[in-house]
Amino acid sequence: MKGLSDRDATIMLVLLVAVIVILPYTLYIKNARVETQQLQSECVTLEARYHQLEAMDAHRDEFIARTKELNEQVDAIVDSFPADIRQENYLRFLLDTELSTAKLDPVTREITWPDPEKDIWIDTVSFQSNDEVQIATDTIETPYLAVTNESAITYATRYAGLKYLLDWFIDREKCGIPMCFSEFSAKYDEHTGIIKGTFLIDQYAIKDTEDPDRVLAPVEIYPDLDKYKLRGNPDEGDVNGIFGPIVLEQELSDEGKEALQNDGNGLADNPEETGEEPAAE
Repeated sequence: MKGLSDRDATIMLVLLVAVIVILPYTLYIKNARVETQQLQSECVTLEARYHQLEAMDAHRDEFIARTKELNEQVDAIVDSFPADIRQENYLRFLLDTELSTAKLDPVTREITWPDPEKDIWIDTVSFQSNDEVQIATDTIETPYLAVTNESAITYATRYAGLKYLLDWFIDREKCGIPMCFSEFSAKYDEHTGIIKGTFLIDQYAIKDTEDPDRVLAPVEIYPDLDKYKLRGNPDEGDVNGIFGPIVLEQELSDEGKEALQNDGNGLADNPEETGEEPAAE
């Protein structure tokens, strides 16, 4: 190099070579140190997780048994609710309500009311659409939908019948479906002894979106209302009851009308019982 002695030039050349050789190693060592620290930190985390899993594995059988127990409890809760809420099933329930104080002769199929003070007549029904909400938490989703329905009915009965009706709606073992009444009213007519009022009835069901076999059984209307003259209550003047006379177009959905047409005859229209020849297919 010009202006430099051979000695100085040699020293600078040696330093330049040293920088070129040593600098990559320095950077590599720095990166390796960072990676080592990261690996050490991961090892600490993984070791803690390993000990956690090891402790859990020691209780594996307990976890499996408890999980099975909880799943069975969930199944029991779901099974305690109907699979859906439909108008035709609701009508079946209301028919059962009206006939709950009656007696059916198993041979003649004749209906009698042994205690007139408990007679119950349901005048009108207001059907509402179902509300469906997924059953879930912030972290857990389930295939279940909570189904609710709120409908109003008007009724007529006497004092003993009102007490019986309240007990009927409250006692699920009697009414057969999970429900409650959130409101009711009653007005007494001192001239006739008849009590009239309204009930606001809440029904509950659970749908399983992953189980196509969980459905409501086809509704069956029995006994036949027309054959055994169960429509209306002629002895009570303007008190008819929801099952007669009614205007189907106003009271039932298309599904409800179809259900009544298909199943409304019940056992009473069985050709073997009536002596009639079965219709040709």
